[in-house]
Amino acid sequence: MVKGQDIVVLAALMGGGFSDAAYAALAKRAALSVSETHAAVKRLREASLIDYARRIRRHNAVEFLVHGLRYLFPPQMQDGVAMGIPASYAAPIAADEFAVAGEIPVWRSDEGMARGRALTPIYPSVPIAAAHDRGIYDRLALIDMLRGGRVRERMFAEGKLKELI
Repeated sequence: MVKGQDIVVLAALMGGGFSDAAYAALAKRAALSVSETHAAVKRLREASLIDYARRIRRHNAVEFLVHGLRYLFPPQMQDGVAMGIPASYAAPIAADEFAVAGEIPVWRSDEGMARGRALTPIYPSVPIAAAHDRGIYDRLALIDMLRGGRVRERMFAEGKLKELI
């Protein structure tokens, strides 16, 4: 069974350069412990989303993210206004594509300066990883668009993820 932290590791692996790297480097990028990262890699292999060299199986990963993610990890919006990092369609990777009216979705974070409605991230380490690595931030925002976006947002996220993998 794929878990939320597995998706964070998958997003980190999409950035490349981790097939020969130590688990510690991958764990740092994903803002997870080494043991969590090792277990996530094992589950991603079992789900056929990566191979034994930790390379993304592009077709499988895109199919899973586009068609299965929103059913396994539906988005949850919290009540009230929060400070955090812009998420989903409000993230910088999509800022030029979508007009934002009203409250934007944000991942709660002390490092974030945006005000909006709190979106529960796919895993608690998401805001930390996003705050320290723009590439993983972009990929996790696109993944959130696939989790809960409207049709146009989902199509945009699918196209961008295909470019990034």
